[in-house]
Amino acid sequence: MATTKAKAAQAAEEAQAPKKGKKRLVLIVLLVLIVLGGGGGAYEFLLAPHPATKRHHGPPLPGPTYTFPQLTTNLDDGHIVQLQMVLQLASGDTTAEVAHDLDELNNAAILTFGQMSYGQLLPTAGRVAAASALEGAFNHVLASGAPPHDEVVGIEFTSFIVQ
Repeated sequence: MATTKAKAAQAAEEAQAPKKGKKRLVLIVLLVLIVLGGGGGAYEFLLAPHPATKRHHGPPLPGPTYTFPQLTTNLDDGHIVQLQMVLQLASGDTTAEVAHDLDELNNAAILTFGQMSYGQLLPTAGRVAAASALEGAFNHVLASGAPPHDEVVGIEFTSFIVQ
């Protein structure tokens, strides 16, 4: 009889053991979820970059523009070019240095176009090459002044006539 009671007690303990194990498992899973949720919330609140501090990943924001005065000059082969252009400056620059160095920039443009011919400037590719050459010449002039240096990042012709 004692063995029967012992067996019954042991069977009762084994029946309660799975219930205790399930409760423990559920409790552990809930605690893990709470800790992970709290950690994720803390990360979002404290460490994640906020919209105001996120970096801009698109194209660079355009800087100021400077409308260059009309320019008429001779080409290498005796023809002339008459043009107007807008200089696109780097973001954060001002037009103050460009306005200050306007005479030197005008001279750089005259020297640059003085090395080109009518045949070079007539096709679109020639005008694109001229804009690139002017950009380099202008940046050379602007870099020779006192810091901070403005930087020309693009040139758009608003009028371009070769005769």
